[in-house]
Amino acid sequence: MDLQINLIKKQGDLYDLITRENKILELYHRETKGFSELFFYVYDPKKNTITEIEPNIKKAALVNIHVSFKPCKDVYYGVFHILDDGSVDVEIYAYDLSEKESRVLCSFNETADVLNGQKRIKVFILSPTQLLIQTEIVDNQSADSLMGNIIFSQALYDTETDTPIEIIEENLKNNGINSIIPLNETEIMIKTGFSFLEDSRLSFGSEKDALIESVYTTSISKFTADIALQLTNIDMNLLTSTYFDKYILKPEVKDDYILYTVANVNDRESDCVFYNYVTGEKLTAKNADIDLQDMRVAYVINNTPYVRKYIENSCEFVNLSTAENDISFYDEDFVDVLGNLFITYRRHGKRNHMRIYKYPHMDLVAEEKCNYIAGITHDNNYYIYTDR
Repeated sequence: MDLQINLIKKQGDLYDLITRENKILELYHRETKGFSELFFYVYDPKKNTITEIEPNIKKAALVNIHVSFKPCKDVYYGVFHILDDGSVDVEIYAYDLSEKESRVLCSFNETADVLNGQKRIKVFILSPTQLLIQTEIVDNQSADSLMGNIIFSQALYDTETDTPIEIIEENLKNNGINSIIPLNETEIMIKTGFSFLEDSRLSFGSEKDALIESVYTTSISKFTADIALQLTNIDMNLLTSTYFDKYILKPEVKDDYILYTVANVNDRESDCVFYNYVTGEKLTAKNADIDLQDMRVAYVINNTPYVRKYIENSCEFVNLSTAENDISFYDEDFVDVLGNLFITYRRHGKRNHMRIYKYPHMDLVAEEKCNYIAGITHDNNYYIYTDR
């Protein structure tokens, strides 16, 4: 199939892009009258039309929803209802793109702290009928025995039983769930724990406030079954664990790999780890003199692990399988990797020219006078959002 690149002009507050049912879901984050709101638009590439999902429903940006299973067909969002006593009813909706109808998956009551951001709500959709809901609130109490200053509580909701199950597993409750990412239709990767590098609620370099960070793999069915049994210690396949002076930057899943970076800020060193969850093989690349402002240097491109480095004023991508510098950019600023495309800027006067190269031969396939906002790929089609 021929490569198809679609440039889409967008401006403003684009928050995220997601593919659903051969369509592109555009998420926008806006402040409206002091309320943080999400707006969902569905772009149909075949018809070249865009429609808003449930425009009359205010979707709360303070509910962070993560889809943690494959394949997913629905769109999810949260809604607040402020009650007379000051508390808040929270509803989690699923929107069926085919039927163009919404349904409530679950609802629960929360304190007003969720409105000012003091308490955060994170929702992991584990299946069309199961949701794991985590609330996070900062505890200002000072105690030598206190590990971490964020108090987590979690519950598993099943839409078929409508009875929430409190999670009492020690690691999850003490360190919190950072992310749950599907590997395939049955397995997931779970990261527990947070660090100050990704969460301003944690103090810099304070051992008292440190949380244990860990990365695991397990099956969705085992994970939810163990929660239903209310086990205090859930057995999962541990990939790595760190505490206090080392931090695990946001893991990703790309092709057959789980990739993440373990950073040691004091020594300005990091390890980029590539774990092939299909074969069990692990590759590690060590990095010295790390840049704390630009710590995403690990990539998987066409199921091949790469590490980005700057060598003698050029941007190099090192193939870990061959230890060769496969890709180099001179007099250009690297911007992003999108599927098999590399996006860079070349400066022309006061304007950036966005340049797009195709891996592996690095042919220049497009050049435009614009700035890159975001991009997404589906099958062999690329949709690149620009500012003009």
